[in-house]
Amino acid sequence: MPSIATAALKQISVFAVTLSLTAQQLPLEDRAIQFARQIPVSKLDAYLPGQPLVQWLNRAAGRGAKIRWEVSDCGEQTGNPEIDRERDFPLCVDAITTLSGGRLAIVSLMLGSFQKGITGLPRLMSVRIGKDNRFDPIGQLRDLPARIKADN
Repeated sequence: MPSIATAALKQISVFAVTLSLTAQQLPLEDRAIQFARQIPVSKLDAYLPGQPLVQWLNRAAGRGAKIRWEVSDCGEQTGNPEIDRERDFPLCVDAITTLSGGRLAIVSLMLGSFQKGITGLPRLMSVRIGKDNRFDPIGQLRDLPARIKADN
């Protein structure tokens, strides 16, 4: 008779395989957002804990803050179809957090490319805070909570 631990491990394994297969069936944009939400912030800034980005952002932003996740080409398209036609654009995810006073905090990550999918290590592209299309860059992800508080 299998032990309780063995049975639990089998259930977890089945769940993980099912979750993995379900995730593979999602469009690339949805997979990228799911992936970005779960990236340990320690992978983006070694001075931060291993907490998933979504949890860390919620805590940093405080109560009532809303996070919107968007997929982009990292601003790489030129708008000229002749130039852009054959390019493999980078795959970025932006976590756009709405703060008090209409301010936004934006964390941008590069996860791979649109043709290759999610590849390699996630890369922190930028952290910015601002309002009305006037954003100040923040040097390190770890500095975001202090800037949020300071700008209140």
